[in-house]
Amino acid sequence: MNLQFKLKDILEVDLYYGFYDIFVLGGFDVQVNDDFFIEILDLKTNEAILLREKNLKVRDYKNGKRAVKFFSFQVTDKSKYRISVHNYEDLTVFYSMIGSNPFSIFNLLKKLYGVKRKQIQLDEVEILIS
Repeated sequence: MNLQFKLKDILEVDLYYGFYDIFVLGGFDVQVNDDFFIEILDLKTNEAILLREKNLKVRDYKNGKRAVKFFSFQVTDKSKYRISVHNYEDLTVFYSMIGSNPFSIFNLLKKLYGVKRKQIQLDEVEILIS
């Protein structure tokens, strides 16, 4: 099962038992502050599912778009869930990872010549749950 949606969308879907990953689609570098979160709420019990943030962010292509694996979670009870993204204004997605390491010689040269990384607009960023 793949659920792909925009940041502003709120979904109500049936989820089944299993493990799921949440990807941010649009670029290979994602930066957030502590206010950003994704809420997955069980509509029967009104309990939120605990998301585990990935320390090692895997980069891949999903559905033809650049993707970063950001969270994972487990569903233990088949139920209807509401999925929503909160404080998505605090999310910054860059097209590439180049520039994310301030100690790199390549990045120092880019900084000297005033080259900036391409930032993805928030209306182009999507979330994928698979």
